[in-house]
Amino acid sequence: MMIMVDYDLGRKIVDTCTCECGASLTLPWGGKWGIDSYVIRCPVDPTHDKVVLIKSLYKMWKDGEELPSFIKDSIERKERRKMTEQNEVKALVVKQDADKLSTYVKAKFPQDLTTAQAALDFARWCIAHQLEPIRDCIPYHGNPYITIEWVDRQASQDDKFKGYSYKVFGKPEKEALDFDPGDLVVECQAKFEGLDTPLVGLGVVTKKERAAVISEQVDDVTGRGFRSPVVHIHPQKIVFKRARAAALKQRYHIPAPILEELPYTTTIEVQYTVLPSKTGVGETTVPGVGKGEKEQGAGGSPTEAKTQKSAGAPPAVEAVEGEGFHIDLTWLSETLKDLKWTEDTAKSWLATNFKVDTKGSLSDVLSRLTREQAEKFVKEIQNKVAQKTMDLW
Repeated sequence: MMIMVDYDLGRKIVDTCTCECGASLTLPWGGKWGIDSYVIRCPVDPTHDKVVLIKSLYKMWKDGEELPSFIKDSIERKERRKMTEQNEVKALVVKQDADKLSTYVKAKFPQDLTTAQAALDFARWCIAHQLEPIRDCIPYHGNPYITIEWVDRQASQDDKFKGYSYKVFGKPEKEALDFDPGDLVVECQAKFEGLDTPLVGLGVVTKKERAAVISEQVDDVTGRGFRSPVVHIHPQKIVFKRARAAALKQRYHIPAPILEELPYTTTIEVQYTVLPSKTGVGETTVPGVGKGEKEQGAGGSPTEAKTQKSAGAPPAVEAVEGEGFHIDLTWLSETLKDLKWTEDTAKSWLATNFKVDTKGSLSDVLSRLTREQAEKFVKEIQNKVAQKTMDLW
């Protein structure tokens, strides 16, 4: 069978298609005047009545079909060159946008981005993750933190998001969680389709945080002189935002950047220093641990250590010592206060995780720990401090 067509359409089909059997098509004159004057014909078998589109070499390469090696290498070289050119253009655009943004970011957050390069890196990271600096992400101590506005926008665009509700904690609930009665505590429950239980987040604005001042002269109306004027003036608004952020961030988040992406990122790492002891066995200094008289006397005689102390050397840090470690009690006490942990809370945590005897003071309990247990305890405290800092946003 032959397919009747006009010349222009027939010429296009012949140039871009083949017969279903793979043979090249021909376009002979069909012996009639008018629109059906030409016919498409298969030279191998005139009864064939189907045509197929000819695949380009690029299409065959994309589909994984076998090609001659020289053609395959040529296509791959062109693809690499094309990709390189696109990446160069993207890099140029990102750098230009980041250069413009870095000036604004540096002026708005001078205490968090101390150098122009830090502001540039922050702006570049935001652009790479398709975030708008300041609106979607803000710097805090050099690290990027996603804003509640970005999280709210993600939830509003999620078809599975079914809303959230709040629960304000009264005095009994606060006392049960060891909060001060003057603290504001709100629980947010965010519901999502497909989840049996809602995501729960806790928002807290402490009494101490609202009252913290940085100068002697303060103004309750404007918040001037307070460490956080916004928290002092609008504590209720902040506590609800924190609760909502704590709940929704469990579902919407940006993957944490690697250190190569943020060269100015501040990190907390566990480091250990082996010190010589009288018994010849190494002694470990845990992070947040002061160096006491044992280290001052390391490598010298007790007489030399006493001479250094009497000559005005810094006094030894008060520490609790155990099996190959000692922990700075001053650091621990201040950190526990920031976390709103009492000594009983810390002892309860130690008893639960290490089954240690909790008789006596906290220092007595810590002295009963092994080296590994002390390291785990300090690491837990550091993680809670880092988490509290993130929850502020």
